[in-house]
Amino acid sequence: MLLRIASPEKTIFDGKVKKVTLPTEQGEITILPNHAPVVTTLKPGIVRFVPVDQPEGDFVFSDNIISISTSKGMVFIDGEMVRVVTAVATASPQESAKTLEQMKLKLESNIKQLKQQGSIEEIEKSLVRLEKLNADIMLVNLKNKGL
Repeated sequence: MLLRIASPEKTIFDGKVKKVTLPTEQGEITILPNHAPVVTTLKPGIVRFVPVDQPEGDFVFSDNIISISTSKGMVFIDGEMVRVVTAVATASPQESAKTLEQMKLKLESNIKQLKQQGSIEEIEKSLVRLEKLNADIMLVNLKNKGL
């Protein structure tokens, strides 16, 4: 089965995989070859997959599973291919866990202020950024665990 994970900036991964696990609005789902066609929304979180071959690039591996953090997006499944389209995807965060935690604290503080003075749209956008930041923190912790 083919997997393509792309953002407007670039294609993060494009290759053959044995299975894919995705965070969706309905919960986490695992896709195997010949899966029934599905279109669903992607929730910010960690996409995990088992590649058929060792991919080139800087990926976070744990027990032969690659993990990539993603923001909101869409998933298109046709049984032969899984297409993940997301606003932002990170294969290997460049920031340290400490830096990401500081960014998280600042964003949480901003969200508190927005809840008092901001619009619903501003709050929702900030909450989505917070979810992506949490996924990046999880990814950094996986990366550090593997070192």
